[in-house]
Amino acid sequence: MPHATLKILFLLCGIFAGWASAYYFIEAFGSTVIAGKQQWRKWDVSAGKISNPYALAHFLLAGKIPPAQSLFNIYSSGHDNEGNILQADCTYAVSVLDFNVRWWSLSLTPSNASDPTATPVISSDEIVRGGDGSMIISVAKHPIPGNWVRPATNGALEIQLLLSNDGQLTTTGTPILPSVQRVSC
Repeated sequence: MPHATLKILFLLCGIFAGWASAYYFIEAFGSTVIAGKQQWRKWDVSAGKISNPYALAHFLLAGKIPPAQSLFNIYSSGHDNEGNILQADCTYAVSVLDFNVRWWSLSLTPSNASDPTATPVISSDEIVRGGDGSMIISVAKHPIPGNWVRPATNGALEIQLLLSNDGQLTTTGTPILPSVQRVSC
């Protein structure tokens, strides 16, 4: 009996090690850190790239269909400018000058909670811009005047930003990504 228990223990350790290594590689090779904006990562789902299977796994494990690389560039951040993990109970100001793209979308994940009052997505079609083209989006559980997104869940959040790339297979340079400031907690 002790011999069978040892085999089961080794099997469980192997399963855990396989899961942990897969998760590590999805996070390490599926995305790249954006220089100058350490909290932002770019997910590259381009065919033929080493990051492709890992980036695809990132989206599929979250229950999402990955966007086509020929249409969008995908960026995500789970931290504010000071490096703190984004929390649904806190209030944040996400600000940026206008993106130089045809269309964009900013969403909060996870977004699959059954909260009918949640509004975890805002796009370029519905944003109110300042006179200089600047945009400030408030992330909070309670209503805030202006551009406001309400998380659909409690706990840790991640901001996902989709920028259209006008059908180009490769992009030139990195766009100016939003600043994420914690206002209150």
